[in-house]
Amino acid sequence: MNFLPTEDHVKVSGRTIYRDNVRYLGYSATSISFCFTGCKAQAVMISDPADWPEEQHARVGIFVNDNPEPSKRIELKELRQTIDLYEAKTPETVTITIMKYSEPEYAICGIEELIIDTDTLLAPPAPKNRKIQIIGDSITCGYGVEGSASDLLHDTAVENPTKSYSVKTARALDADFEIVAWNGKGVISAYIGEGDQADDSWLVPMLYEYTDAGCCQQFFHEPPSMWEKWDHTRFEPDLITVYLGTNDASYTKNYPERKKAFSLVYQGFLRNIHAKHPQAKILCMLGTMDQTLCSTVQHAVKEFSKANEDVSIKYLQLPLQDEENDGIGTFWHPTEATHEKMAQLVIAAAKKLMGWE
Repeated sequence: MNFLPTEDHVKVSGRTIYRDNVRYLGYSATSISFCFTGCKAQAVMISDPADWPEEQHARVGIFVNDNPEPSKRIELKELRQTIDLYEAKTPETVTITIMKYSEPEYAICGIEELIIDTDTLLAPPAPKNRKIQIIGDSITCGYGVEGSASDLLHDTAVENPTKSYSVKTARALDADFEIVAWNGKGVISAYIGEGDQADDSWLVPMLYEYTDAGCCQQFFHEPPSMWEKWDHTRFEPDLITVYLGTNDASYTKNYPERKKAFSLVYQGFLRNIHAKHPQAKILCMLGTMDQTLCSTVQHAVKEFSKANEDVSIKYLQLPLQDEENDGIGTFWHPTEATHEKMAQLVIAAAKKLMGWE
């Protein structure tokens, strides 16, 4: 049986574009899951590897049932390729998940068709009772989590969202989740290194409004006026986590006027988030890679809370990563050991804020 990755056939996790019968997995950890009873499952997948260096190819993880570790990880090396997802000697009832490991900045990942060796497809997995929207940057994506400080280039092969605090938190809380995160991007500026001019061309508050701006621009080559706007009613989170400020700090440094500008825009983004999801509680956090803007974010949350007393919102201060004991990933990004420590703090804060057991 061959079938399309439509929502009556598969459970979709995260923001995806569905166009011309292709389901495009964009942000880190976006996925589709389906259930069947049989011996073999395959997927026909598309990408654009010729447009990217090898270290920026799209990559996916394949999961069987509730196993937290993938049965295999696959690099999309061809324009179109058929991937073996699962194979057994005797028929079994299984749930298969295809999860995107690489970020939306790099090569695209599309699912064109799914193939099983039986004529009956089971109902998709049921939604979970809890929902979390996770907003952030490269840390949230698991950028370089399997790499090292000696890496000269970032390679999607060492990117793994399941080792990031984000997916670790969602799994521990048994929640469906939606990630909106892009490496190097911030609230008022992207990362500028040693520069002094803000880079405000591509920021998270803008990305938040679209399903997958990266795919629309880089793969479909569309102008912004044609980018697919995200329907925020499609995913109504109970909890929203925001981890932003690390990249902005490269611009704000310790200039008071720049920190003030960041705070005002950050508060504006919180207002927009709340307007989109008025029932959700919000957990803001910062501190693992850089602490320049920690007090600024804390102040912004306090000011937002004063003006919006009906909103349940908290700030979580995260400790600076312990490079000596926990190591360091690509371009000084956190290792899994650091992410695990972060996750435990976020999980505890989320449980307290939400009243979850």
